[in-house]
Amino acid sequence: MPRRHLLWILLAFAVSVGVRSPLIDRPLSAHHEYCTALVLIILHNWQVDGFMHHHGAPAITFSGPADLIPPGYTDAPGLRDGVLYYLSHPPLAYDLPHMLFTLTGSAPNALGLQLFNLLFHLLTAIALYLIVRELLTVGSLVPSGVEAPLFAAVLYLFMPASLWFHSNVYMSDMFVQNGWVWHILVVLRMYRSNATGWKWPLLAGLTLFITTCISWPGVWAGVMLFFIAFLRWWRSRDGQELRVMLMAVLGVGLALGYTAWRWLQVVDADALIAYFTGRYADRGTAVGSGLWSRLVEVLANYRTGYLPVILVALGLALFRWRSVKAASAHWWLFLLLAAGPVLLDHMLLLQYAGHDFAALKGGILLCALAAIGLSVLRARWAVGGLIATCIAGMLYFYRTNPIGSRDDERFTTQQEQGLGIGRAAKSDEMVFTIGFTPEPQVQWYAERTLFRVDGVPQAKDLLRAQGIERGLVVTDHSGLQTMERITAE
Repeated sequence: MPRRHLLWILLAFAVSVGVRSPLIDRPLSAHHEYCTALVLIILHNWQVDGFMHHHGAPAITFSGPADLIPPGYTDAPGLRDGVLYYLSHPPLAYDLPHMLFTLTGSAPNALGLQLFNLLFHLLTAIALYLIVRELLTVGSLVPSGVEAPLFAAVLYLFMPASLWFHSNVYMSDMFVQNGWVWHILVVLRMYRSNATGWKWPLLAGLTLFITTCISWPGVWAGVMLFFIAFLRWWRSRDGQELRVMLMAVLGVGLALGYTAWRWLQVVDADALIAYFTGRYADRGTAVGSGLWSRLVEVLANYRTGYLPVILVALGLALFRWRSVKAASAHWWLFLLLAAGPVLLDHMLLLQYAGHDFAALKGGILLCALAAIGLSVLRARWAVGGLIATCIAGMLYFYRTNPIGSRDDERFTTQQEQGLGIGRAAKSDEMVFTIGFTPEPQVQWYAERTLFRVDGVPQAKDLLRAQGIERGLVVTDHSGLQTMERITAE
């Protein structure tokens, strides 16, 4: 990377941080910040109770005597010894920030997690730069488009989806983007080098292992890599492709095996199978009357997250189609690597793709296409188009996440509610809620497990089941909340 390009990327990143700064370290509230709260609860439990106390599994309820889930409250398969574990994703996205907070000697906090997320946004933008540069060196759509890599990195820094989900919201589903983009780069370089031996297959397998240890799109990336290598082997009978296929299987297989080993420390095999069966029922693709509405929802999420670059990419498809068809095999390889896992993810987990953060996965492809589309223009128009696209992205981001609303009631209610409960509840009291289900944000600020019940009689039953004498009941009366203390008798 030329030094001037690196400086431009760093400057653009600094501006993107400035764009988000009013929202950084704001009280956790809406727009999927419950994901951040869940991760913070996990990290808090690992630090306070000890990593080995939870066997390295993500505990999302607290473990004080009055915080343990009593018998009969839930039959969730992720429950062990009164603690509920969130086993939906592999562990690496929790392990890395845990190491960060441990090394710095600081308690898990929202600001630290957001800064960690921001750093990886920069690293992902740099990887996207290198990907597009790799394409241009092997026979690109735009032989003269030397600025396309820079355009791609800058666009990725300023689109609404990446502005939000690479800063304020942290969870495995979003963090997987950071490993996956480097895997794409390694595979492109592997096939461009035409090298033989184990070096590049091992690197491809390693990046695939890391990506799969973060979240499930790594599995789809492994499927695509195996498919690509198999097609190339079928045509050439080249033994090198057999090495790639082997590493695709090992990269994914070892990551899944490692994940299963970690989670089987807290639940048995039957419970783990039941857990994932239930999660797939909630997240998988159900063919029926709701299929079309799900597809419309996915398209709406892409519009919200990437409309400016989608428009530019569509312009490329309409006016440069002949160039696309004449592009090198490496360009089509990129399309398979960047689009294939996303299509598989949405096809197999369509209900899950209804979350707007699922559209983050399409950003690599869309920003690369848009960058090349802009680079075909004359220099003045190309730079103007880049600036206009980035400004449009920021405005769309502001529309979804109002900047001037830091102290708005929408963004302080859950913090105030959680802190109030935390101050009022004594350590030997179970805390119950009536009339509302407490969000993870509320539980994070309260640092307590909150049990929703239908009424005081049920709360007393749970007190007796857990062997706790006293409880605090928080009741919502159409927005007005009251607290009352009860005993097990």
